[in-house]
Amino acid sequence: MDHAERISAVRREGAALVAAVAAGDPAAVVPTCPDYTLDDLAAHVGEFCAFYADVLSEGGGRPKRPFDTDPGSASRAGWLAAVADHLVAELRASPPDLNVWTWHPTDHSAAFVARRCAHELAIHRVDAQLGAGLAPDPVEPALAADGIEEIFVLIAHAGARTGDRRRDGDRRGQTLHLHGTDHDPAEWVLTLAAEGVRVERTHARGDLELRGAVSDLEMLLYQRPPLGPVERLGDEAVLDLFHREFTFA
Repeated sequence: MDHAERISAVRREGAALVAAVAAGDPAAVVPTCPDYTLDDLAAHVGEFCAFYADVLSEGGGRPKRPFDTDPGSASRAGWLAAVADHLVAELRASPPDLNVWTWHPTDHSAAFVARRCAHELAIHRVDAQLGAGLAPDPVEPALAADGIEEIFVLIAHAGARTGDRRRDGDRRGQTLHLHGTDHDPAEWVLTLAAEGVRVERTHARGDLELRGAVSDLEMLLYQRPPLGPVERLGDEAVLDLFHREFTFA
């Protein structure tokens, strides 16, 4: 996906997330984020959007826009819509190579921010729809494939945030083969080696093989329920091991 496509995904996923928040009970527990109510999730996403909007405005030399940090559950959907729209405006105003703050050790670009925002909002949009009691929509295939690719960046560079369940000695070369059936390219082989997770974009047998729509594969990697069938062949413990390498709340 290119920069413009990721910004479009932020707009689309943000709007769907706002609609779910508006439709649901603010006090409902989000089943895929059980520490959050739907209102808590909306507040978390809004704070995320406001933070990265500030990052982009600072990098571009534009004034930051203040937002109320606690509008209350009755006003949450409208507040979230305004914050998400502002993030989209800041992304559109930022060239992809604009130098901004990121947590990545080497990639400090607005393009990195756009990608991170697109996938944060896509996954939490699914969470919000589940929390609102709605049937969640699949993630669009190209976005889901890009989201799987971004998981590998998170594993490599955000282990303190996503890999706090790792245990020494668990990785012994187990392999996980992912085969997306509705997007090309969408095939990966992960080797959970002692020195870290290696990724090859190829077709090969794995100790566990998962085959299905790319959105469903992404949901499984993110510990969310798939929306359609996923063929599973092999040792299910490999997926449990992967989730100790990557857990996203």
